[in-house]
Amino acid sequence: MLPLFRMLDFRGLSLADAEAAGFHDLAAAAQRCQRCADMSACTRWLKWCGRYGLRPSCPNSGYFERLKEGLRPD
Repeated sequence: MLPLFRMLDFRGLSLADAEAAGFHDLAAAAQRCQRCADMSACTRWLKWCGRYGLRPSCPNSGYFERLKEGLRPD
């Protein structure tokens, strides 16, 4: 399984949130995750719930921020 789905959950987002924001954006995020050169760092970080060190650099960090922004009430 891609770390993308666990990272969504860790950031307080759901797959339904991501789907509602646009399937094409979600598909692009999944591709970025799949092609990530450092997926193992993300997997390790998620395993320990971020307790040991800073969040690894993620090609989807902007995507997660846009999703969070879209959920904020006006």
